[in-house]
Amino acid sequence: MAVASVNAGQGFRVGLVLYRALRVYGANFAIFFVIAFVAALPCLLVLLAARNEFGTLLFASLLSLFLDTIGAAIILFIAFQYLRGRSIALGAALRLTLARFFPMLGFATLYALGLIAGFFTLAVVSVLLYILWCVALPACVVERLGPIACLGRSCRLIEGHFWKIFGIMLLLTIVWAVGSDTIRHVVMPAGVVARASAEVIWLAVWGAYWNCVSIMIYHDLRVAKEGIDIDQIASNFD
Repeated sequence: MAVASVNAGQGFRVGLVLYRALRVYGANFAIFFVIAFVAALPCLLVLLAARNEFGTLLFASLLSLFLDTIGAAIILFIAFQYLRGRSIALGAALRLTLARFFPMLGFATLYALGLIAGFFTLAVVSVLLYILWCVALPACVVERLGPIACLGRSCRLIEGHFWKIFGIMLLLTIVWAVGSDTIRHVVMPAGVVARASAEVIWLAVWGAYWNCVSIMIYHDLRVAKEGIDIDQIASNFD
């Protein structure tokens, strides 16, 4: 379909990544939002129980990371089938995701440890790793790579396009931060529960689009660098 094939032979282009990610997101908004919201819901419940405790925040962050990983994989399966002009039931996408559960768990663990170690060593290292590993999950799921192999694969795919992807991630971060700050100030008078709920809803709305952007980055990098089409990329799904 046009969403997936328009980049063939054109190299990696930021505008096309964002535009086609938006098309994929818009066509599947309801299911993507539900998946992202469910992944964020336990974090909301934990934060409401003890919002200001460091231990609670740390636990919520780790729990959110693992649930977001699962949710992102489900969104990936649905998005890639949409790009192929096919449909996939949520149950089937969940089964495919669970089949990769342990490699994804290993990836999420290494990813979190790497970012935390990078942050405490030098904050810029954490940012560097975040960019270099931004397509590691798609590599893990689509190419069925192990936790370490998918991180290396992501670095190789990003090579030569680091600053373009940095720009994409910076833009997404700014929009998320502005949206969160706006919601925080608008909903603050309504109390802690209303504010936390609104923040999680915004996180789900923007997080689902963020996942679509990561999927299109991975897709376009493979098309630009390897010259393959969507059916070749997603052949392991069949």
